[in-house]
Amino acid sequence: MKKKYLVFSLIFLLGVIPLFSQEKYHKWQRMSGKWEVKNSTASEVRGGTVAWNYYELINFNTLLTLKDYKDYTSIDYTLNVVKRVQSPTEIMLPVAVTSESEFYHMYAFKITGDFWNMDRAAFIYSDRADKTKPFATKNNAFVKELASAKLKNNIKYDKVYNYRVSFEGTDVVLYINGEKILSAPFPEAHHNGRVGISSRNVNIAVDKVVIKNGDKIIFEDDFDEDSIYVKVLKASVVPAGEVNN
Repeated sequence: MKKKYLVFSLIFLLGVIPLFSQEKYHKWQRMSGKWEVKNSTASEVRGGTVAWNYYELINFNTLLTLKDYKDYTSIDYTLNVVKRVQSPTEIMLPVAVTSESEFYHMYAFKITGDFWNMDRAAFIYSDRADKTKPFATKNNAFVKELASAKLKNNIKYDKVYNYRVSFEGTDVVLYINGEKILSAPFPEAHHNGRVGISSRNVNIAVDKVVIKNGDKIIFEDDFDEDSIYVKVLKASVVPAGEVNN
């Protein structure tokens, strides 16, 4: 009698759980979005997002560093907001992203705009609203704006800018192309955790990310190779007689 086989071919692309097969060149975890690494840039090509409403990062198209970094002094991002998909447009530079279970606790600079350009920056804090509820509870995350400013020189679409997040004493400061945009007191004694890049309603292309402690580079990625990983569960073949009913 011909042996029958049950073939299970389930492939999941889940951004919130790390890969089992992490390689040395992997530096980023894809949380959400459609990211591609080509021509020495990491591009988010979908633009639109899904409102999962578990925590703020997953409501954006987000990359997070695989490792935590402790009390670094600056992060430099070279990136292009290539195209508006719809309004409002938003990019977010998350810092000090920490996790009890998922990535609820974070601070970030958020830059927003409209059809024409991006013209406003804010420093935000997000966490779980009621920590007695299970982590999988929807609509249990808050976003609080701690400071904001209008941009003197608006960000144009399809143009490369340098964004710097700098920790200066007890303050965290956002610079764009060397211009000081917004400064705010950092609410915690330390800013340990992961670093990220997030976008919503825009396509972005990231050329380079550098994290420093003073003059020392502790993280650098110019995307010359695909440094983003995604969890994949591959197919397995199980003989029918070995399956437990």
